[in-house]
Amino acid sequence: MLAVRAVAKSFAGRRALAGVSLDVATGEAVLLVGRNGAGKTTLLRIVTGYLDPDAGDVTVANLAVARERARAQAQLGYLPEHAPAPAEATVRDHLYLRARQKGLAKADATAAIERVVAAAALADVIGRPIRALSKGFRQRVGLADALLGEPPLLVLDEPTSGLDPVQTAQMREYLVGAARERAVLVSSHAVADLDALATRVAVLRAGELVACDTPAALCERAGAKRLDDAVVKLLGDAA
Repeated sequence: MLAVRAVAKSFAGRRALAGVSLDVATGEAVLLVGRNGAGKTTLLRIVTGYLDPDAGDVTVANLAVARERARAQAQLGYLPEHAPAPAEATVRDHLYLRARQKGLAKADATAAIERVVAAAALADVIGRPIRALSKGFRQRVGLADALLGEPPLLVLDEPTSGLDPVQTAQMREYLVGAARERAVLVSSHAVADLDALATRVAVLRAGELVACDTPAALCERAGAKRLDDAVVKLLGDAA
């Protein structure tokens, strides 16, 4: 579903990504981890077509993002770390506008909103203005937005940011289910919160992919019992 091939990117002469290659297939969730500044968000922005690489290419559902950007973007749902939403709009109105922007017909938009509101547990706040929501609920609005249109690929940047422990558990449970029928690429510092989700873990260090394997294999390689400890060891001096 997602293929990243030798993607490189620099900003003002500073290397952000150095030839990163990564695949995410339907039915799996890849957890992308690394320190701040490792290149995680840059990679996600390139994958979603919001940023162009200096070298390399990305395909989504066999569509080249650089050449067929709009068609490729229609195949994915993107949750940035700080999901934008108009503060004055209600949750319902915002999701309706986003559904229409994504090409859903009026008749289909209402049903689609009902599905994503249920998935993101937003029923109790659907009539509230977004400015009145906590950070955790705003994050869930962003998730609902990403799910509109049932895209086959989800790209999520820090999806548990701002969530309390109960909300984090609910988010993890939902994503585990979502990954059974989609491809999911999720970047997060909260390794312990999402280790049950990950079929593979991609470790990014200073713009280079230094490991990509199952949680069990990474733990064995690092000589650690827990995934978060294994990630720290694999990051070495960068941790």
